[in-house]
Amino acid sequence: YFTLMIIPPESLASLPRRPVEMVFVVDTSGSMSGQPIAQAKAAVDVALARLDPADTFQVVQFDSSAQQLFPRAVRATDANIAAARQHVRSMQGAGGTEMLRGINAALAFPHDENRTRVVAFLTDGYIGNEVEILKALHQQRENSRVFSFGVGSSPNRYLLDAMAAIGHGT
Repeated sequence: YFTLMIIPPESLASLPRRPVEMVFVVDTSGSMSGQPIAQAKAAVDVALARLDPADTFQVVQFDSSAQQLFPRAVRATDANIAAARQHVRSMQGAGGTEMLRGINAALAFPHDENRTRVVAFLTDGYIGNEVEILKALHQQRENSRVFSFGVGSSPNRYLLDAMAAIGHGT
């Protein structure tokens, strides 16, 4: 017989952060025009500034369609971050809200197994097909962590909370 006692360190600050694959998904539909799109753009800009050189990232925008900035996730180099910032600054709120296309674009491209994929959805969630979207997220999530951020004055809390729960995020 023996006894094993494991005591975690008091602080985890000394442990290095594992590289991540950050995917920013920004709703650019008409309901996001004005202050909501400005808030979403500012949030992505702050997050881009905090990426480590070992991280990779992708920017996806969706409205009536969905577009990825890069064909695949790219390294967080100064040049790639500058290109992403320019792209994000040019985003405008217009068109319909096809969130399912955004989910597909965010989760369908090849995943780097050496990095944790973190998906940040920035949306007001003004949609009518929540069940279909949550089902697609559940089927495609795999090892991704999904964090949903409500933007604007009255985001769809039901959808955002359910996305975070399915995506093992907040």
